[in-house]
Amino acid sequence: MLMDISHILEDLAYDEGILPREAIEAAIVKQMQITPYLLHILHDATQRVPEIVNDGSYQGHLYAMYLLAQFRESRALPLIIKLFAFEDDTPHAIAGDVLTEDLPRILASVCNDDSLIKELIETPKINPYVKAAAISGLVTLVGAGKIPRDKVIRYFAELLNYRLEKQPSFAWDNLIAGICTLYPGELFYPISKAFDGGLVDTSFISMEDVENIIHEETVESCIHTLCSSTELINDTLEEMEKWLEDFPIEP
Repeated sequence: MLMDISHILEDLAYDEGILPREAIEAAIVKQMQITPYLLHILHDATQRVPEIVNDGSYQGHLYAMYLLAQFRESRALPLIIKLFAFEDDTPHAIAGDVLTEDLPRILASVCNDDSLIKELIETPKINPYVKAAAISGLVTLVGAGKIPRDKVIRYFAELLNYRLEKQPSFAWDNLIAGICTLYPGELFYPISKAFDGGLVDTSFISMEDVENIIHEETVESCIHTLCSSTELINDTLEEMEKWLEDFPIEP
């Protein structure tokens, strides 16, 4: 017999040191019924961020993000963006390594309006790792075949030229890396200007790296590599096993 909704939500709310396999599996089976509750969890999380930061054991918002990403629930996108739209280290405090490792895939999985992701990228002073995740989210959308490369390259050109605030940060580093993933040939000049302006950390990616990709790759080869390696969030249980691999699995 499947767990009821209240029991599922209770098991997903807090880190008990055990992966709640049964609750995750039941949530997936009850997708239609549980989706409104998961959306409410995200909305609630946006209203009590300080409490979540102070309570290191709460994880309901993380399970909600992964499940809604697996469900391709577009109503989650503005809530996730609001949850991460902070200037300080709050995003890392509420999500840990999910911020840098999986947020791009989560954003891409729930996205049916990339203007929301673009708005996050362009908002001044937002945590640069959040902006970087949003940039990678657009690249992921290309790899998943949800938006065309040319559209993202045109937007990245706008970021290079005037839309991204001209302050050195990981957002700039990841922008250059994202362009290289899509093939950087068309944007060689604005990329070189970014390097000349000191906006990019050359220990992360260098102009030589960019030039090597231009000389050794093509648009087609870059997109083939991207598409063959891109995965949206398809299995919450598998994703959480990756993060909780040091925990015992619930029998």
